[in-house]
Amino acid sequence: MTRDLITIALGLGVGCWFIALLKLARTAGARHAQHPAARPGSFRPVVEGTVWRPCHDTACGHMTTRWLPGPDGTYRCERAAGHRGAVHLTRTTTEEGRDA
Repeated sequence: MTRDLITIALGLGVGCWFIALLKLARTAGARHAQHPAARPGSFRPVVEGTVWRPCHDTACGHMTTRWLPGPDGTYRCERAAGHRGAVHLTRTTTEEGRDA
């Protein structure tokens, strides 16, 4: 019985030390590794009359997106092609994107 407890205790101790050494080697290597320089983002020109509004569609994740002006004076989300067909949950009847 005592031998079993000693074996278990030694196994746990060796295992813990092994995990600690692996963790140390991993973090030490990560600290000294050089990261590549960040690439600049790609910028697109903004269409005249573009506004930022929340898009209440799951394709846009309910986040604020660019809304582009239409020829009839309404605004449409720039990602409207990715929405579920002709369904768009945000009303576009006024300039503010909501009913008056």
